[in-house]
Amino acid sequence: MNLFQRFREKNRRVDETKETVTPDVGREPGILRNGKMVTVDLDSFEAESQKALAEEVIRRNGLALFEGNVTHGYSKKFLGNVAICPLCQSATQRRAANFIYATDIATRAMLAPAGFFCTTCPTVIVDEQMVATGVKHGYTFRRVVGIDYFGKKDPDYFGTWNGEKPIYILDEDEQIMDMVVDGDHLRSSGVPSGPHLASRKKAKAKRKQAAKARKRNRRK
Repeated sequence: MNLFQRFREKNRRVDETKETVTPDVGREPGILRNGKMVTVDLDSFEAESQKALAEEVIRRNGLALFEGNVTHGYSKKFLGNVAICPLCQSATQRRAANFIYATDIATRAMLAPAGFFCTTCPTVIVDEQMVATGVKHGYTFRRVVGIDYFGKKDPDYFGTWNGEKPIYILDEDEQIMDMVVDGDHLRSSGVPSGPHLASRKKAKAKRKQAAKARKRNRRK
């Protein structure tokens, strides 16, 4: 039994003890194969398992883990060309990274080979579609907002996005709910309004549950 199978079997045994679990039909919880690449929602796994799982994902993808720092982020969809840095025109290298992304409930992190990092300056081009397709069931993806380094150093949150200075939208607990720039249209930005306001209490309860789960993982 390989590493992924062991993690799936462990999670399956845990899920069978929870009456409230809604199965994500057709998908392995927390793990998604995107063509030849693998992405993992590490927040779906216990802290003690994350390091070994991350190493296995990196090995399977055949890509090194990004170890630098980032300041500027661009969307692959926005640029189109991922081979050249839009700021300094240097070549980029595809690397795996633990991407921090905003959802309607809480920020989460996903280990994925979704970054094309500049070899000269602190810039990354992000394949947001790859991250979005791996989002945990029940969460709505909004935008990648930074890079996490597994506790080795402070995470980096983008100082610019698609060439503009972003505005971070926070909830009442000062957690990032979205990131917008002037070039966005309000209807597609995910800014809480209208129907979002009506469901705020429900979203707040889910965020508290997610925060408790993260605290439990950190204590293990």
